[in-house]
Amino acid sequence: MDGKKALYYAAIAIAVLIGVGIVISVISALVTLVSTVISAAISLAVLAGIVYVAYKAGSWLLGSDDSPSMDSIGSGSSTSVDAGTSRQDRLRQQYVEGQISEAEFERRIGEELETEEIDDIDRELERER
Repeated sequence: MDGKKALYYAAIAIAVLIGVGIVISVISALVTLVSTVISAAISLAVLAGIVYVAYKAGSWLLGSDDSPSMDSIGSGSSTSVDAGTSRQDRLRQQYVEGQISEAEFERRIGEELETEEIDDIDRELERER
């Protein structure tokens, strides 16, 4: 019986070793998968950052950046003049594209010019104070 018991225990030991090997392999595969996903996410984040910086640098170099330029920072009156001009430009664009009629364009431009004159008068009064 001693020989049979030894074979029985040896078979159990081999089965346990095979089971432990399978469990370790599965855990190793899961760890590898998780590390691959994390690595891919970090790589994509870095790539997105590089693309964003390249876009901003290109926009800045080509002058088509939407952020305010250094010239308009610090002068409050130029901002309102630029805003009035851009509203007038938008009205002109709408007229050119046929979105508004000539009469509507003239009416809105007139209102815009009146608003600008009132704003100019208000600024002058503020300066005098």
